[in-house]
Amino acid sequence: MDAFINLQNGFYNAYSQGLGFPPGSPFQILQPSSPLIPGPKEDQILWSFLNNIPPFSLTQNLIFSNLNNFFNEYSALLSALQGAPNTFQQDLGPAPFAAWQAFLPTVTPTPTPRELPEIFLDWASVHFPSVADIGSSDLSAMVLDPITSAQLEMDAFTGKQPDWSLGFQDLSNLLAASASLQFDFSNNSMNSDISNSWTNGTNSGLFGLWSNSNTTTAQSQLFAANEVVVTVSFAHVLTFAPSPGPWFSSAALADAFNHQSGLPWNSSSTLNWQNMFGPDGSMQRFAANLIVASSMNVQVSSQAMFSTADQQTIQSNSSAGLWPFYITSSGTSSDTNPSFNEQGQMTLAITSAPDIPIVLGVNVLPAGQAI
Repeated sequence: MDAFINLQNGFYNAYSQGLGFPPGSPFQILQPSSPLIPGPKEDQILWSFLNNIPPFSLTQNLIFSNLNNFFNEYSALLSALQGAPNTFQQDLGPAPFAAWQAFLPTVTPTPTPRELPEIFLDWASVHFPSVADIGSSDLSAMVLDPITSAQLEMDAFTGKQPDWSLGFQDLSNLLAASASLQFDFSNNSMNSDISNSWTNGTNSGLFGLWSNSNTTTAQSQLFAANEVVVTVSFAHVLTFAPSPGPWFSSAALADAFNHQSGLPWNSSSTLNWQNMFGPDGSMQRFAANLIVASSMNVQVSSQAMFSTADQQTIQSNSSAGLWPFYITSSGTSSDTNPSFNEQGQMTLAITSAPDIPIVLGVNVLPAGQAI
């Protein structure tokens, strides 16, 4: 086996055990580990980790995109479902219905489905009084149906960014009150067997010695073939588990998941149970929670003897982050600092500021278990 992959497998086992997870737990390492910098978009950046659909791998090479986006996939799912019959649009008529559809996304905060009948009644009483009562009555009936209620909620959320129940400040407060953690790792005594992990050994997209490098580089292989000792400590570690905002309906998702054919699936839609939840579906797994730490202090010592050229290569790539956390050197928030002795043996220090949360990983649940 590739020596570096074997090293990473051993570190995964020690890492998950060090975090307190029993064997087989659905823990996934995020590479690179990501510092969360306070700022104007701190909530949206935090929520993007929860909005990401994890791959089937012990390690995730984190890339945010619309292709693995839970909110987008959930929205597409709702469009493929059919709720109980209703006459809301018909009873309103084209002009009032179009005006309501335009008005609804402007309501702040985003209303829950149960709030819609009263909001509609107040709005229509001013703008379209002739349909105020019947429209409010129709909405009252519609919110009792889980699919229709979820679709109404998504309509109200049009054009907005998905949110979760807890934001960056909540995370910071909870993290500051969380316990510390420390663990040690040595490849001389490691257990590199990942066949009984939650992926049965699948671990793809791994970096090598530095961020975005290949595991087969000469420096990566030399590093892994010699003794490596790692000491990891965090001042605080937290399992952060907020729930999706009001745009999400667990009842609608469960209704869709529990019926592989027929209602609530709309037979005219190109989306179905298989391409949502099946073996090649886009919603097979969810990010159940995040593992977040602060005040990282990592010491790595290597017995590999790197040549002067290798040392220069490692130094030139160190700002992008080095194994095992691949954290970039970014001002005062984090630092990755390798040094070499006369024999070319490397000592690596990875540190982070006390007030900067770092997303280390995610716990992954298959759709059926999560629902």
